[in-house]
Amino acid sequence: MERCERFLAAVRREVPDRVPMFDFLFQQPLYQELIGHRPAAYNGSDAVRCALALDHDGVWLPFGGFSGYRPEYLAENVYRDEWGTVYQKNESSWPIDAPIAYPIRTRADLRGYRAPDPSLPGRVAEIEIARELYHDGIALLGGVQGPLTTLWLLMGYEAISYALYDDPALIAELCDLSNEFFVEAARRSVGAGCAAIWVSEDLGDSSRGFFQLEHYRRYLLPPFTELVDEIDGLGVPVLLHSCGHITDYLDDLAQTQIAAIHPLQRTAGMDLAAVKEGYGDRFCLIGNIDSSRTLPYGTPEQVAAEVREAIDIAAPGGGYILASDHSLHDGIPVENILTMFQVGAEYGRSFYTRQPERLFPDRPPRAG
Repeated sequence: MERCERFLAAVRREVPDRVPMFDFLFQQPLYQELIGHRPAAYNGSDAVRCALALDHDGVWLPFGGFSGYRPEYLAENVYRDEWGTVYQKNESSWPIDAPIAYPIRTRADLRGYRAPDPSLPGRVAEIEIARELYHDGIALLGGVQGPLTTLWLLMGYEAISYALYDDPALIAELCDLSNEFFVEAARRSVGAGCAAIWVSEDLGDSSRGFFQLEHYRRYLLPPFTELVDEIDGLGVPVLLHSCGHITDYLDDLAQTQIAAIHPLQRTAGMDLAAVKEGYGDRFCLIGNIDSSRTLPYGTPEQVAAEVREAIDIAAPGGGYILASDHSLHDGIPVENILTMFQVGAEYGRSFYTRQPERLFPDRPPRAG
């Protein structure tokens, strides 16, 4: 199989020729080790080269800024982006900085607010660059925001929480604003060559979901479902990135057109075996290699053992892609990253031929 074919087969919960591999490449020392330099900004050319060096089957290429745009710097490491959100850079924030101030706190702030234009030139330039490079058939994976992610970046969590009680219509309007932008972003990304679209939509922290189910189902799930339906209508699968403990939301997410869920964060109590048992016939599972403990602090032997464990649990019957349970970020030794994917390639290549009886385990169909 070619890389893209392998990746998409797993997304469809089919059995590929080996377990596919992927990750979010968020560590500059890794680029230095593999391609000889540290990118100043995340870009398609370097991401493809780094992904291929790790033997990955997919690479993340998010929808970007427009040609010639420069953020407004308010201080040496503080800037405002085109949405009006203020960010602060630090040594460990690359390539995604942390927001520190938000443009919309109340309805009054929405009056006169103008969202960015997704049609401006250059927004899919990095996807086009990656498409034209030699990329050995790797799956080009676009990236957009879910409505809650946009809410978070426009309002902050505290203001969202108040608005759910005081002005839920404000939540709805901002979700509509987000979807209008990111549906078009997804359309343009697919047009530029993306084979699937990641939707970033964190729903929990390390111990619980961010919202009561009542609020989630009433105010946040409907616009998310609308976004997913629109992307699915473009003819490509939708891959959900949602950090944290999201177990309480899985039944609702299973009713959407999401094809895969990531990252199944171990430190947030996401049990890979339980998710495989309960939802393995509904979602492709991506991730679960511990990026908070094992990858940064474990030995290569411990990393290798965790990789084999995850494959043994989630790969039977297809529908598993090896990845960390967040990203390859600063603080993870490059040696452990290389071990993870070397073992993943070897063990994942032999898995389906070594134990063919695991291909179709007996499992009763899920109700509904």
